[in-house]
Amino acid sequence: MGTGGGVASAGFYAGGKSALDSISQALAMEVAPFGVKVTIVQPGGYDTGLFTAGTTMTEPDPAYEPLRARLAGMWGDDADPSPATAAPVVMELVDLPEPPLRLVVGAASFDLVQEMDRARTAEYRAWERLSRLAPG
Repeated sequence: MGTGGGVASAGFYAGGKSALDSISQALAMEVAPFGVKVTIVQPGGYDTGLFTAGTTMTEPDPAYEPLRARLAGMWGDDADPSPATAAPVVMELVDLPEPPLRLVVGAASFDLVQEMDRARTAEYRAWERLSRLAPG
C-alpha cells in the first residue's frame, strides 16, 4: 500500500516503493517547467497474489507457516478487491488538468495513510525539542 512507510514482513517491497516515490517527486520538480505533470499513485492492497502465491516457486517450508498465514490474511484472496476497481480512478486522474502530486487510491488505504501521518506528526512534535538542538 501507498503509505510512505514500511510494513512488517514487507520491508524490501516497501523500501522499493519509497525509493520510487522519492524519484518520482524529484522528477515532478524537474519536468514541471516543461508543463509535464507527474502523479504518484499510491494504491491500497489489491488481490494480485504477490505476497501469497507469487512469492515462491518451491515447496513451502513449514517453519514459515505462521508468517504465510499472516500474509494471506493481510494480502490473500479474501483480503482485498480486484485491481480492476482502481481503473476508473486512474482514468479520471489522467484527464485532470491539474492532477495531484500524490493520490491514495482506496478508502481503507486513505484512512490508513491519514492515521500514519497523524502518528508521524505526533512523534515529530514529541521530539521537537531534541530536533531543534542542532542548527540546520
